[in-house]
Amino acid sequence: MKTIFTLLSFLLLSVSLMATNVFNKSKITVNTVGKEDLRVVLNGKRFETTGNNITINNLNAGSHTIKVYREKNTGFHKIMGKRYEVVYDTRINISNKTHVNISIDRNGRTTMKETVMKNNGRGYGRNEERTYDYDDGTWGDYPVYTESRGMNNYEFEKVVKNISTEWRESNKIKSATQVVKSNNLTSTQVAQLVSLFNIESYKLELAKVAYSNTVDKKYYDYVLAHLNKNSKTELTRYIRNFR
Repeated sequence: MKTIFTLLSFLLLSVSLMATNVFNKSKITVNTVGKEDLRVVLNGKRFETTGNNITINNLNAGSHTIKVYREKNTGFHKIMGKRYEVVYDTRINISNKTHVNISIDRNGRTTMKETVMKNNGRGYGRNEERTYDYDDGTWGDYPVYTESRGMNNYEFEKVVKNISTEWRESNKIKSATQVVKSNNLTSTQVAQLVSLFNIESYKLELAKVAYSNTVDKKYYDYVLAHLNKNSKTELTRYIRNFR
């Protein structure tokens, strides 16, 4: 009798733990401006969609790596005959029962919003064809078709965070200038640094200094997108005469 009672207690505890685990699941939604297709690699698993948004359900709390590819006419990666660029590549921490929404604008700037979920993270919502269970992902990242690399993402994120904490723009430009002079950067990384400034003259100054150490100069349009008309003209002239 005691053995049966112990077995029943164990089964009830197991069911209780499983139920708790299910209702503590989280999810991630990635969306971009425009109609370009997205490709997401989450913890080494690929998720593909035909459209500008994707949701991945049934995630455990904890640390997750995420890389977002967006279709472009002149991208760095070629996937199934189409060209893509990496617009987001980082590690994020997710709490239980949390919906993380990552939005990416046309210039690659990202915003992230976290909300507490009232369900178990498995609801499919309006775009069922763009919603996936985490277990449905395919293992493996996409092949890289570029030889040039900038700063690794971890180090670059620390640089952006440190510069962002500077109160004065004059201090920001000193720190940012030192970074671009002593490191190889991609055009998207330079664009992200330029976007940290409000003063136009500092934006232009940094864009000029960074050009020589940029590993993918043909994509410097990403940097130009952060400048006003006069600065774009001045930077274009500078690039044309660059030696």
